[in-house]
Amino acid sequence: MAANEEYVVVVGGMNLDIAGLSGPVYRERDSNIGKVGMNVGGVGQNIAHNLAKLGVPTYLVTVYGDDYWGRIVEEECEKNKVLLTHAQKLAGEKSSIYLYINDHNGDLVTAINDMGILTNMTPAFLEPRLAFINEAKIVVLDCNLPKETIEWIGQNVTAPIFVDPVSVAKTDRIAGILDKIDTLKPNGYESALLTGIEVTDVDSARKAAEKLNEMGVKHVFISLGEQGILCAKDTESIVARPLAKKIVSTNGAGDTTMATIVWSRFAYGSDISLEKVGRLTQAAASINLESPLAVAPELSVEHILERMG
Repeated sequence: MAANEEYVVVVGGMNLDIAGLSGPVYRERDSNIGKVGMNVGGVGQNIAHNLAKLGVPTYLVTVYGDDYWGRIVEEECEKNKVLLTHAQKLAGEKSSIYLYINDHNGDLVTAINDMGILTNMTPAFLEPRLAFINEAKIVVLDCNLPKETIEWIGQNVTAPIFVDPVSVAKTDRIAGILDKIDTLKPNGYESALLTGIEVTDVDSARKAAEKLNEMGVKHVFISLGEQGILCAKDTESIVARPLAKKIVSTNGAGDTTMATIVWSRFAYGSDISLEKVGRLTQAAASINLESPLAVAPELSVEHILERMG
């Protein structure tokens, strides 16, 4: 990277993803005909990979093992231009693995995550990297990190913080730093946990977004599945509708959306309109949903702009 070049830092998890994609018929508790694939994944890594595909210099701060799987993810990151300069390979540790199965509609049926290695991402691990992190244009974190680490980031990181909650079970890890978050991308269930407002439609999502704004989050993007995404800041909110023509797999769609939100700020600045950000996210997500992979090979700035029309 050239001197003085702007960059993004992603602090989060990296897995080896093992995916089982069912054929035309899916049956519970049975052997299903389909396809099995293996790729580098993890929420943090997926976001970083998407950002790299969109031309953003991106450093992934994470940990991985010195095992067979670790060598694979290391090689894949190098190939995908995800920079691991400030990551750490841990001797004697098992790399993180995520195993999931999608049904014939591309929806997740079940999954197992083996991510114990991420407990090594402590404040003590991040402290020597803090100066580098604070020089980033944007810092992205996923809630796979330990709660104490997330709270330490909220208190010590001065660059704009963008957060992906990852899951309902991990959302409460950011409850104490909402006023430190520039941008948050929850789904309806995650929004409800933070605000106490049940999200069932666009109107209730708008109320939850307003509450999150009141709690200190500057920009809120609530994923609403088939209804699209609600984008909100201050007293303004809009809904961007989905653009996907077909759905092959939903895995990674949220990570693509988050990466697009980050890229839109990185590329267009803070004055970009909510409407444009929303349309960009839905264009990118549609490309992802039409791919069997968590990060679509077809994703690019050119293809996003084409899909927007």
